[in-house]
Amino acid sequence: MLAVRLKTRSEGCLLNSKKHLALFKAYVQLTRPLGIILIGFATVVGQIMALKRLPESFMLVFPLLASALATASSFAINDYLDVDIDRINNPERPIPSGVVSRESALRFGIALFLAGFFASLPTNFMATCILTVTYGLSVFFYSLFTKRTGLFGNIIVAFCVSIGFVYGSISVTNSINPTVLYLSLLSFFANLGREITQSIQDMDGDKLKGVRSVALVHGSRFAAILGSFCCGVTIFLGPILFLYPFENAGFPYLIVLFPEVGFLFSIFFLLKEPTRERALKFIKQVNLWTVMILVALILLASF
Repeated sequence: MLAVRLKTRSEGCLLNSKKHLALFKAYVQLTRPLGIILIGFATVVGQIMALKRLPESFMLVFPLLASALATASSFAINDYLDVDIDRINNPERPIPSGVVSRESALRFGIALFLAGFFASLPTNFMATCILTVTYGLSVFFYSLFTKRTGLFGNIIVAFCVSIGFVYGSISVTNSINPTVLYLSLLSFFANLGREITQSIQDMDGDKLKGVRSVALVHGSRFAAILGSFCCGVTIFLGPILFLYPFENAGFPYLIVLFPEVGFLFSIFFLLKEPTRERALKFIKQVNLWTVMILVALILLASF
């Protein structure tokens, strides 16, 4: 009898552990770690480009934490607001799958933003204002007003992502470095292309919610062409950034060639087959090429 009780208790503990692990993974999924990594990279690159060197640890940690936490918060709250669309487009997401309740996701998002806001206070007033305004644009203005407009909503999202470079510059110098501003412009077009392509993947849910996305209004092929064109702007204007007077940076210059070529191949296959599956692959590939370019920029500024 005792052995049976111990076995039952052990199985119960194991089951609880699995539930807790699944819940933890769901909360991590709410924050979209890859998006946090991209914003974190953008913040650090903006700092490095503005200072022309690596920032001190204090100047690095707090802006990085602030941008990462605020971004994670925006993702969690957007999932809270977009649950009806996700039930169709992404039923495996934490809220529509039932792993995390809407109320819990909302509380989690609010807590993340408050933590990010307080982390931004040691930087400077302008940086904190940029963080707060951008958060408001990405969460409230986009989700409540511009998401259903399609292209205008895509522009808002692309702006909010690309402003990460500017935030990094302001956090360490209290000013906007011209090179960082140019880099932010390149990022804007890359992210705009990614968001337009995303509309191909999200057509079913967008149709249900009345979102006038580029893919729904003009067709998936037009969305693929327009998204590819926006990414192409980044590809062809990007090399101008590498005229920046770095020294002894031959290796990083070679590194950036690989993602540039990768961008071209991704565009080629998207235009060849503008389907939902190809759009999903394109988005993942663009994220990868973007991270590689940002790493190359960090190496350029560090050598």
